[in-house]
Amino acid sequence: MKLSLQCPACARSISDILPSTQALTCPACGQTFGLTYGKVSRRLSAAEPLFYLTPRLPRLYKRHYSFELVTPERTLKNLDFSVPGHADRIPAHRGDVISILYTAQGLVQKLAGITNHTNGNHYLLATPIVNLARLLPIAGLVLVGAVMLHKLAGVNAWVLLSLGVLGSLISYKLGNLAWLTSPPLEMAYARGQRLLSDQRLLVQRHRISQRISELRHESKANTGLIEQLEALKQKMQQLDPMLYSARLYRSTSAVNILKQQIVNNHRLVREYDRTLKMIDIEVDTSWIADQLPEADDFSCRILERLEELQQIEEQNQTLKYQLAAYEEVNYPRIQHYQADG
Repeated sequence: MKLSLQCPACARSISDILPSTQALTCPACGQTFGLTYGKVSRRLSAAEPLFYLTPRLPRLYKRHYSFELVTPERTLKNLDFSVPGHADRIPAHRGDVISILYTAQGLVQKLAGITNHTNGNHYLLATPIVNLARLLPIAGLVLVGAVMLHKLAGVNAWVLLSLGVLGSLISYKLGNLAWLTSPPLEMAYARGQRLLSDQRLLVQRHRISQRISELRHESKANTGLIEQLEALKQKMQQLDPMLYSARLYRSTSAVNILKQQIVNNHRLVREYDRTLKMIDIEVDTSWIADQLPEADDFSCRILERLEELQQIEEQNQTLKYQLAAYEEVNYPRIQHYQADG
């Protein structure tokens, strides 16, 4: 799925962004943003009155949001932030697919915008929200400065501490902060079990993709080796079949083993490719619907299928051991014979 985003800096469209993208640059203004993408599995929103005495006096509110996302990698992301005002203006609900854009300026990371790909709405922050985690180093520097001020200027330490705590509380109460975290998955909950199962399937998918590439390369190399052995056999037969009878026999046996390996490799590639499609269907289905009654059983069937294919892998390994006993299956030796011919 391709994402269509809107740049928080210049409001220009940024299109054709893949879900795996973790950083992007706006082609119009050149601003770089980080990207987190996922499906909303939980959404909370609550307004907090900061200043409210009587209905006749002005009222000041702050709204807190909490989003839990399930990423395409089947991990969880929690986004908690607050914005000024009473109205609920974030266009995202449970089941929507959203992307979160944030910008980094020095040590401070700031939430810049939210895009809802389900309904096409965008929420761009006029003033990006500072990430609290990125402010901790700054708070440390302020603390060091207070200690230095106490040492050099003789300011009372308790006064500095009191002012620091009071200032922090006021800043925390009135300021707008953002947290983007990755909570661990817990096996005690059905959703955690499901996501962990999907993660195992994704790991298997990566390994299978690599194995398919290896098998195709191995089959191509074996085909080339068979051609060289057949050419070598023809030369030995033309020169003196009786003299090279033992080598002709071993070369023929080696060719038969190589052909069996190629047959096994083709079968493995075919079955692995089928398994990849099964994994894609399972993970995509889980992405569409968070929980399915037969999801875990189906994952088990995929793993059982991989165990069955492992038997063919073991058979191929046995053929390799048998092939190692034939000295004719040696590229330098074959090239030497061909040079002599």
